[in-house]
Amino acid sequence: MKKHFQTIWIIGASSGIGAALARKLHENPTSSAQKIIISARNSDKLDELAAEMPGLTPVPVDITDTNAVNGAIAKVEKQFGLPDLVVLAAGIYSPMKLSAFSAATIRSHVDTNYMGIVNCLEPLLNKMRARKSGEIAVMASVAGYRGLPNAAAYGPTKAALINLCESLHTELSGSGVLLRVINPGFVKTRLTDKNDFEMPYLLEPEQAADYIYRGLCGSDKFEIAFPPPFVRQLKLTQILPYPIFFKLMRKLL
Repeated sequence: MKKHFQTIWIIGASSGIGAALARKLHENPTSSAQKIIISARNSDKLDELAAEMPGLTPVPVDITDTNAVNGAIAKVEKQFGLPDLVVLAAGIYSPMKLSAFSAATIRSHVDTNYMGIVNCLEPLLNKMRARKSGEIAVMASVAGYRGLPNAAAYGPTKAALINLCESLHTELSGSGVLLRVINPGFVKTRLTDKNDFEMPYLLEPEQAADYIYRGLCGSDKFEIAFPPPFVRQLKLTQILPYPIFFKLMRKLL
């Protein structure tokens, strides 16, 4: 199975996994008429990518601003029509230890990682449902599977995204709209460079992009999760009783 997308919009494409995915799609187009739109807050980074890869169209947007989101969607629709595939990859990450517990840090993560995605989903789902076609892939994380140490700001937002996508996926059945979730493990980016611990199964952004590309183009599976060994281990923790789970987490600390 190889799917073909005419118009692809990656939101959160200025660096990291989003930029690597844009490059992967540019180098391996899914159709002869493929068009790629890249968005993020950092317009300079978008322009650099567009200069590097002619044919990419930069559309800056701050997903925490609903007016900006609606404006970006209107701009994309006017120039390209409603995209066939939208990848919502924008997000922030800061490790937060108990000693640095902060409502402000948590709020910033919720505003971007959760509400920012919701701000995009509302208009996109309405438009795709009216058209009766389209795909949306939401970037969450394996950190959303269960509460992990030092991830009290980041992890809950990714758990919320997984839960949200599970809820909507069921309700979208038969609508012609496919909603999927992407759950990466550790990927070397400027965000994970903040970590002060050894990250198991650490991937390069290009490796993550390969997994995502194959998942998006090769099937309609709800979850695209990688790398497989790490995913299996973390999914196992979901069925562990709390005493065993917390004992294991204390060993990590």
